[in-house]
Amino acid sequence: MNNYTLVILIVVMVAFMWWTSSSRKKQMAKMEQEKRDQLAAVKPGEWVRTRVGFWGRFVDLDGDIIVLETTDGHEMYWEREMIAEIGGQPPLADTEQKDTLETAGTDETTDEDETVLGLDEPTNDDFFNNEPDEQQK
Repeated sequence: MNNYTLVILIVVMVAFMWWTSSSRKKQMAKMEQEKRDQLAAVKPGEWVRTRVGFWGRFVDLDGDIIVLETTDGHEMYWEREMIAEIGGQPPLADTEQKDTLETAGTDETTDEDETVLGLDEPTNDDFFNNEPDEQQK
């Protein structure tokens, strides 16, 4: 009698383990399909955040590879699994848009001869090297 009880208990445990694993697989497949559908519906230009915190604009989807564009125009390739959020707004996007609108309205003229970080200014070494030596006079 004890042997039958033990066998029935083992069969019930195996059946429960199989049922939970199959329901988990179905749930994971459903979540993956939802993610694929969500990525397929993304329009170019929408903001996308990756799992590592990178924000970029969606450019193209090629199978499991997603092309995101940085703010300076470079394209980066990411795996589909790395996408965490679609359609959100990056943290500083509002200030970036305001800055671009402000600079677009002003007419900036840059002087190409303008010194950058003092690199074009003569240094003390150049100043001393340009003077003739007193012994040569």
